[in-house]
Amino acid sequence: MKHPATYLLIAFFCLATLLTPVTVSATEKKSITWLVWELSPEYIRSGPMAGQGFADHYLNYFIKHLPEYQHRIVWTSIRRFHREALRPGRCAPHIWGHFYPDRFVYSKPYLLTPPHMAIFHRRFEERFGPTDQLLSLVDLLEREKLTLMTPKQYKNQHRYPVLHPYMAPYLGTPQIKEMSHAANEVDLRLIERGRADFSLGYPTTIHAQKRDRGIKGDFIAYGLQEHQTYKEIHVGCFGDEQGQAVVAKINGLRDRQMLEQFLGLYEEWNDGHPLYRRAFHEKILSTVE
Repeated sequence: MKHPATYLLIAFFCLATLLTPVTVSATEKKSITWLVWELSPEYIRSGPMAGQGFADHYLNYFIKHLPEYQHRIVWTSIRRFHREALRPGRCAPHIWGHFYPDRFVYSKPYLLTPPHMAIFHRRFEERFGPTDQLLSLVDLLEREKLTLMTPKQYKNQHRYPVLHPYMAPYLGTPQIKEMSHAANEVDLRLIERGRADFSLGYPTTIHAQKRDRGIKGDFIAYGLQEHQTYKEIHVGCFGDEQGQAVVAKINGLRDRQMLEQFLGLYEEWNDGHPLYRRAFHEKILSTVE
């Protein structure tokens, strides 16, 4: 039979083991959780073009050049993004700079989002004429009494930060038909079938849905008088010490070679649109040597 002192000694060592702090290896990597969303041609989650969106390529570039971190990719809805974004270690690789300005840190801009456009089936060309002219969104809703189909407009999470003030008076009226589910864009087949008269998109939208989804319809896009602003795109991270370090590293990668490579990937989807290229050179490329 063991002496009572032996039991006390064993108990002491067990307690000491439990209370000893666990040391983290100096080589253990910190983790970045990248928040992405399904929105072609930025990110393509499934189908034959999966992983071939232009922002998919940007994210792969960032991951490749940040080997000191472990990387995890999380697909989010709009609501999940806003739940996840304000947690340590979270970053978005392709985001406008107005989200959580006091909680997020942003890299220098590396891309531009072009102005939104009104997308119609081609049958409307006879009504509005050539697509090189600008239409007024307010006129389309108020005077023309057309129906705009949009993704669901979550309160304080506006998908159209420039156009929302013009759209707000018509929310809840027959002029704006919100989709009931949380998709990030309108499937243009709904416009072709007459579920609404038009939707909002980018110069890339028609090309992307034809290439990614195999949509066959004939669509046209008009610029809008109310939206001629190019919005800057950044990497955004939760603004703690790690987030600031990640953003600083991204800024260190931002040179002419990277920016020209990113422009080339984007232009695969907008057919090398000359107005976009000019804006990119003026607002982004001119900021590096």
